[in-house]
Amino acid sequence: MKKINRFAAAALAFAIATTAAGCSAPGAITIGNGTKYALTVDGYEVPAGIFINNEISAYRTAMYQIAMTNNSVPTFEEMKKVHIGNMEAEDWIQEEATETCKRFVAVEKEFDKIGGQLTQEEEDEVSNYIKSMDKDLTEENGIGEESLFIVQRNTYKQNYLFKHYYGIDSERGCSEDELKQYFSDNTARIKYIAIKTTDADGAALSEDDQRELDDMIDDYIKEINSETDNKAKMQKVDEVKEEYNEYLAAQTTPDDSASTTTTTTTTTTTTSDSSGSDATTTTTTADPYANEVTVTKYTTTVPSEDNAVTTTQAEETEAQKAERALNEKIFGDLPTYEAVRYQYDDDTVYILIKGDITERLTEDDLWNEEQILSVLTQRYGQDFIDWIESITDGYTVEKNNSAYRRYAPFKLDIEDVSLFG
Repeated sequence: MKKINRFAAAALAFAIATTAAGCSAPGAITIGNGTKYALTVDGYEVPAGIFINNEISAYRTAMYQIAMTNNSVPTFEEMKKVHIGNMEAEDWIQEEATETCKRFVAVEKEFDKIGGQLTQEEEDEVSNYIKSMDKDLTEENGIGEESLFIVQRNTYKQNYLFKHYYGIDSERGCSEDELKQYFSDNTARIKYIAIKTTDADGAALSEDDQRELDDMIDDYIKEINSETDNKAKMQKVDEVKEEYNEYLAAQTTPDDSASTTTTTTTTTTTTSDSSGSDATTTTTTADPYANEVTVTKYTTTVPSEDNAVTTTQAEETEAQKAERALNEKIFGDLPTYEAVRYQYDDDTVYILIKGDITERLTEDDLWNEEQILSVLTQRYGQDFIDWIESITDGYTVEKNNSAYRRYAPFKLDIEDVSLFG
C-alpha cells in the first residue's frame, strides 16, 4: 500500500484543506472561548482552527490510504467504520491531528531559536494566497483567516529550517559535488523505442513475421551503435524511431500510424543594419535532449505497522513487475551509450540506450535551483522528519477535552470532501 508520510501530510495540511474548499456541507461552527485552543504543546497553545485544519488533513490521509489499498474511494459513512491499525478512524484522525500539531509547534520553536525570518516576498505570497483562496470549507468548519495565515507561514518556516540545516554546505547537508554524485547515482537519462511483437489486433506474429521483426530490431541496434560519437548515437535513436514509425504506417491505416514529435527552440535576434533600422533574424534549433526521459531509481520502503489499514494489500501487478524489472535493468548492467534489446513484457521489446546524466548537470538544464532543492529533499527529507519528530518526542501535550469532543472529525462539515478536491 502506498502511504503518505506523516510529516509530509502535515506540511501539506494547508493545501489539503484549501483544495477541498467548496466540496463540503453547509452549517458553520462557531468557536467559543472554552474551545478556542484545542491543545497545549510544550507550553504553546494551539488554536482550535489549526487543530481542525489538521483533522481535515488526517481525514483525507486516511481516505487516501484506504483508496490505495482497496482501489476505491471510501464514502463518508464507510470512513466512520474504518479501522486503521488497531484504532477506529475517529481516534486515528484525532491522533494524527495531534501529532501534526506537535510537529507544527516544533517548527515554530526551532525557527525562532535560530532567529529565522521570512522575506517580504514570502510574506506577500502568504497574504496573496489567503486572499485568493476559496474559504468555503475552512469557514464552515470554524477555521479563521488567522489560523490559515499561521499554518501557511509554518510551511515556509519548515522550508527555511530544512535549507538552514540540510542545504548545500550546511551543518547537516553536503557539498554541491556530493549532491550531484547522489543525483547521478539515482537518476538516469534514457532513450527508448517500444516495438510491439504482436499484430494490429494483438495476436502473436507468425514465425516468419517474428523473424523479420527480430532482424529489423537487430539492424536498428547496429545502426545506432555504429555511430562513433555519443551525441550522434542519441540522435540516431530518433531517426531509427522514425524508420520504425514508417514501418508501422505501412502496415496499418493512417489513423493507427504512430507519429514522432521533434521539440525545437526558437531564438529571435535583433540587429541594426547600415541604415540604422532594426533587422530581426529568427533561427530554429532542435532540442539536443528531445525525446529523452529521466528515470529515478526505485527504493524499497517498509510501511509502518501503526499506520497500516486493516485490509490486505493487492499483490504487485504484472505491469508493476515489468516496470520494476526495467528500473533494475537501467540501474544495473545497462551500459552507457550502447543500444541494447530489452524484453519489456510478452508483447513489447524495447531498444534502450542510456546517456551520461552528468553531461546535463548544468544551470540551464537539470541543475537549476528548483532541482537542487528537490534532490536535497530526496536525500535528506527523511532525516529532517526524524529530527523534527525527535524534538516532538520530548514535548508534553495537554489536550482540551472539550475541544476534542466538539471538533470530533465526524462532527465536522466534511461529508462531501473529495479525495481529489
